[in-house]
Amino acid sequence: MADFQESETLRMETFSDGVFAIDITLLTFQLKTPSLRAATSNQSLALALFHQWPNYIAYFISFTTIFIIWLNHHRMYNVIQRSDVRFMFYNGLLLLLVSIIPFTTSLLADYINTPAHSLSAALYMFLFAGISGVLFVMWNYATANYRLLKRPAGDVRIQSIRTSHLVSVITYTFAAVVSFLLPFLSILVGLVMVVYLSQLKYHRNKVV
Repeated sequence: MADFQESETLRMETFSDGVFAIDITLLTFQLKTPSLRAATSNQSLALALFHQWPNYIAYFISFTTIFIIWLNHHRMYNVIQRSDVRFMFYNGLLLLLVSIIPFTTSLLADYINTPAHSLSAALYMFLFAGISGVLFVMWNYATANYRLLKRPAGDVRIQSIRTSHLVSVITYTFAAVVSFLLPFLSILVGLVMVVYLSQLKYHRNKVV
């Protein structure tokens, strides 16, 4: 039975990796070349490329955030050995929300420089808050009474990771609310969160 459960976690991680890869690929559609009518010389091409700065910002934040989500997803599965139906549904919900990132990225890129910038930034950050919330729920479920962890599990940093995911939920929610007042500040918060989440360590003795 244990072998079956372990193979299921491998299948889940492999499937999840595919979804993450597709989502990152879809982000590249935000990077569009200027039309020939808008760029008829080197100077006009440079100016047209500069005017697309919202696309570059949205792409960079979304790419790095998806990468960090994937990295922490991988780290989580390095300390998880077993699975069950409930955990699989949680993982499916995570992938559902991650798959929406290309849409909110497009929304942010198109509207960040318009009067509708506040709502586009708020939806963008609320999505990341939701993703952080699902990761928080997944971690709580997997670690409750060491339910799905590899044994021995004493060196897994259960509480610190739980706290970090909770901080992520609160911070992204704060950024979403702040978007209605200072949308560019919320984007800066998003960049800071990428750095913060990249530092998470799931095991005391091993780098995973």
